[in-house]
Amino acid sequence: MAKKKRGSEKSQRKLLMVGPDAPFQYVEAYKSLRTNLEFLSASTGCKVILITSSVQEEGKSNVAINLASTMASGGKRVVLVDSDLRKGSLSRYLHLSHNRPGISNIVAGQATLNDALVRFKNVQFTLLPVGPLPPNPSEMLSLPAVEQMFDTLREYYDYIIVDTPPVSVVTDAAVMCRMVDGVVLVVRSGVTTIQGAQLSKKKLEAVGARILGVVLNDYDARRIGRRDGYSYAYSYNYYAGDDQSEDKKATLS
Repeated sequence: MAKKKRGSEKSQRKLLMVGPDAPFQYVEAYKSLRTNLEFLSASTGCKVILITSSVQEEGKSNVAINLASTMASGGKRVVLVDSDLRKGSLSRYLHLSHNRPGISNIVAGQATLNDALVRFKNVQFTLLPVGPLPPNPSEMLSLPAVEQMFDTLREYYDYIIVDTPPVSVVTDAAVMCRMVDGVVLVVRSGVTTIQGAQLSKKKLEAVGARILGVVLNDYDARRIGRRDGYSYAYSYNYYAGDDQSEDKKATLS
């Protein structure tokens, strides 16, 4: 019974999003991340940013969603791409119907990019969902159709935020590195080990990825006795995004 309860709680975790109900330090952390990435973009043209982690439960999807939301709130045209063809985490967190077409449909020639893009009522970015989960995620992501899809997105959006599975677990993130301008590695206090982070760095460097930086999740300065500066505790359960219902299909125009 105990195991069932823990699994149930895990499946019902809710997303903490930047917004009026989120802690001040939490919002400021994402604004700082946005500023740093915008400086990089201005000087290097970096606009397609891949978000990954070493292992599961490090909060990479949370970072991807909030980074996209923060950039969009600054007036940028932002598309968030769910390229986790194994779980489709972003679609789950944003309560998107599993019947929506997505990347797998585009690659299979069953839908166009316009068919798949989605806007929501309470967030300003566009989402490209994963679609039906395929049996061969890494192979599908390697197809020329995926690269063509990203070429089209580059024409219409200021920033493309790409959520991928953990780089140390499967090869999907490494496959995607050739299509992006840079990588942000998410680590989580109390979860990520030094060895795990170093292994992730080596795997990314082995495929020529440009590592833009590291986001430290679940850091609370109060735990180590600091009384100054910003501190915040990462949590899934602080702010529920249940009212972020699907609004309309987005179009490229």
